[in-house]
Amino acid sequence: MDLILWRHAEAEDRIPDAARELTEKGLKQAQKMAGWLKSKLPPDTHIIVSPAKRTQQTASALTTRFETSDQVGTGATPYKVLNAIAWPEAEGTVLVVGHQPTLGEIASLLLKGDETGFSVRKGSVWWFSCKQKDERESIILRAVMTPEIL
Repeated sequence: MDLILWRHAEAEDRIPDAARELTEKGLKQAQKMAGWLKSKLPPDTHIIVSPAKRTQQTASALTTRFETSDQVGTGATPYKVLNAIAWPEAEGTVLVVGHQPTLGEIASLLLKGDETGFSVRKGSVWWFSCKQKDERESIILRAVMTPEIL
């Protein structure tokens, strides 16, 4: 299974939190990352997106074919997200468009075994693969990409 974590791009600072929209810079970040992802994602990638406006806008830069789920929303825990996507047992590729600190905590769990967390920059993608060999699981960090690099 491949798991791609995509943090929403730069958003406005305002209340209510769920209604925050992407800034002009955020729209550009989302477009850049969507362009990079389009050339790499398998066509059957399952995309799950937080219901927050900024994540919906980020995902929409890539496609309009995605599932909206509270399980990856602003109040999600790393375990809730991983359970929602059936990590690592599911087949194929799953792209989660979500929020900090949850995405950084998931990255930390996968790489270090604890959820102390990493900082996932706005608009960035972290791509993981889980490989099974002789009843052992191997987690591979395939890519970390930021809009600034593209």
